[in-house]
Amino acid sequence: MQPQTVAILLLLVVCAVVSPHPVIGGKKRLRCDENDKKHILKDCGHYTKKHGHSNERPVTHSSCCAAVHTVPDDDMQCIVDLLTDAEKKEHEKDAILALQDACA
Repeated sequence: MQPQTVAILLLLVVCAVVSPHPVIGGKKRLRCDENDKKHILKDCGHYTKKHGHSNERPVTHSSCCAAVHTVPDDDMQCIVDLLTDAEKKEHEKDAILALQDACA
């Protein structure tokens, strides 16, 4: 083999070993969890409670929108799916779903 070919092959091997595998990279959460729900109900309760201001929408830079953006893909349906029966009686489902667009 020519020295240039050996050098190129060696360079390719070094790059393959040094480069992180894409599967090992940072993991993205696929679904929301109870912690996300807790933050949404706390920070957005003003907008989602049945006897609150569910016809109002949060401003983009509010703590409510910050909580929305911590939910994977801003998926408010996931939050609704996690609601307990007691929470469903206290919060408007449609108001929670509307947070996704209001905070976009």
